[in-house]
Amino acid sequence: MRAEIWASGDQSKLHRVTARTIPNHLLDTVAVIAHARLILLGSDTQRLHEELIAAGGYLREGRYIRMNERQLKEALAAAQDHTVSPAMQQKLTIQWETHRDPLLQSLQSRMRERAGSLQKLLSDRATKEERDIRFILSELRASILKELHQPEGPLQLQLTGFSTEERQQVERNLSALEERAHQIETEIEQETTRIRQRFANPQPRLFPVTVTYLVPERLAY
Repeated sequence: MRAEIWASGDQSKLHRVTARTIPNHLLDTVAVIAHARLILLGSDTQRLHEELIAAGGYLREGRYIRMNERQLKEALAAAQDHTVSPAMQQKLTIQWETHRDPLLQSLQSRMRERAGSLQKLLSDRATKEERDIRFILSELRASILKELHQPEGPLQLQLTGFSTEERQQVERNLSALEERAHQIETEIEQETTRIRQRFANPQPRLFPVTVTYLVPERLAY
């Protein structure tokens, strides 16, 4: 579905609004389900997580009654590819205004629920990213120090037979490496702080994608 969301024009096979049938024994009334993109953004607006979520409810006697997650999954799994009659399509179009806002509220509630359940996942990711950056930069520092402390390392050997200007350039290179090694500890703290800040308070964003009506077969034609 993600690929279809980004496709445009004739390339996309995704219908933004559709009505499908469902066996009579699974639903006794029409249901409406919306899908949306959920994106969690870090403090630096970097995308931390993205997925598709769904929410919906039953349309019963003019009222919208929200489905729970199990009911939603069961209804979507049982949906058929059969279209409904033009008369039913027209009826659903007329009724849209009465359940649009409750449906959106269901999506927003689902967004908050899912964002809350992702906190542990994001916390683990932040810990891993901190650990990884510490390891990479510490390895770099160790590599630089090893090179500098070799009695006859490649850089020191370059001094033999060099002119004064060339030796001075090599010495400047050595000084630059020493300075880089000293900077790495500060860089580690800066990078880990940046990661903690990015994951500290992720903000959810919701982008509705599709609306699907599920119509019992006995009402579809």
